[in-house]
Amino acid sequence: MTSTDRSTGGFFGLTVSRPIAMGVLFVTAVLIGAIAYSRIPLQFLPSGIEGSRFTVLVPNAGATAQENVDKVARVMEEQFRTLPNIADDRSYSGTDSVRLRVKFDGNADSDLSKAELRDRIERARVDLPEDVDRFYVWSSDDGDPPIVWLALVATERSANVATLVDKYVYKALEGVDGVSRVQIWGLLNESIRILLDEEKVVAAQLDLGALIRRLRTDNFAQPLGEIEDGGTEFILRSDMRFQDLEEVRDYPIREGLRLRDVASVERVNSVRDELTRIDGGYAYYGQIQKESSANVVTVGREIAEVLESLQDDPRLRGKISAEVLFNQADFIESSLDQLKSTAVIGGGLAVLVLFLFLRRARMTLCVALCIPVSALLAIAFVGFRGGTFNVLTLTG
Repeated sequence: MTSTDRSTGGFFGLTVSRPIAMGVLFVTAVLIGAIAYSRIPLQFLPSGIEGSRFTVLVPNAGATAQENVDKVARVMEEQFRTLPNIADDRSYSGTDSVRLRVKFDGNADSDLSKAELRDRIERARVDLPEDVDRFYVWSSDDGDPPIVWLALVATERSANVATLVDKYVYKALEGVDGVSRVQIWGLLNESIRILLDEEKVVAAQLDLGALIRRLRTDNFAQPLGEIEDGGTEFILRSDMRFQDLEEVRDYPIREGLRLRDVASVERVNSVRDELTRIDGGYAYYGQIQKESSANVVTVGREIAEVLESLQDDPRLRGKISAEVLFNQADFIESSLDQLKSTAVIGGGLAVLVLFLFLRRARMTLCVALCIPVSALLAIAFVGFRGGTFNVLTLTG
């Protein structure tokens, strides 16, 4: 076999002898890379660096911190320790509630982890106090920074505005796929007000100071200590809190006289102790947190679209307007755009230096085309494997 035959054989010889086929393959590879580039998810850092994180809130009204440690936190932690792929769990017990943070390693599937976490909560339910009947689970660490800060500006101050925010804005934001928690400040909580009739109070010769002290001392929840019976330890607690409005209205002042006889008891909004304004309008501030496994850019874009659609909602038009104060998606896209422009400038300088050394435009052009084509093929490979376009992939 001659040297000419050897040079035209093999893989490289095949590529030279079949220019049309290689051209089709080249164009196909570029198109696949371009499609992958247009569809690959954007993210600041790749998923899997940090595992899925969850926050569990267990309300236990009237319980002390020590009661919550013994009867709630320890029971929940014993169940959580049986979870697979768990990296860390911590509990914070205080008066009236217990907060638990659970973190899984990067290999754990987020949806499966959440399902298993809820399963352990149900297993623990039978060993918890009877007063514990609700659990709140968020697919994020409550210490995570929010991805969106927003302000809701109302043109007028009325109780109807708070209803609109809670009924339409709050639920619309919670319905965005990937949103873990929505918090809006400025809405007034409900409270019970006792509105005394001055003439009836005077006629009954009531001592209002004594009545207020009695109401305060008779409405309480207090631990009474611990007892042990048959090797089992029981925590005793006295719960003397009012259960409903009728119980407050029937509160005995003295023989033959009840609270309903001298006052009306109503459930109303709390008194506002602070007020925020933006451009002359009454404002409500809010923050939104995402699920730990959700894509920041995708969730941020969907939140922006929902807020924009709320502006056109006839139920809110002219009453409430939304303003985005910070969107982490915008920051990430800006950072990635800067890295892209840096990569383009770096590639251009590399081509220029190559041309100065080779002094041949055709060969320089061939080498220059390899840079974007290789990048597109790498993006296609990452995209089809379920990866994301992030700072680390650009750096590489």
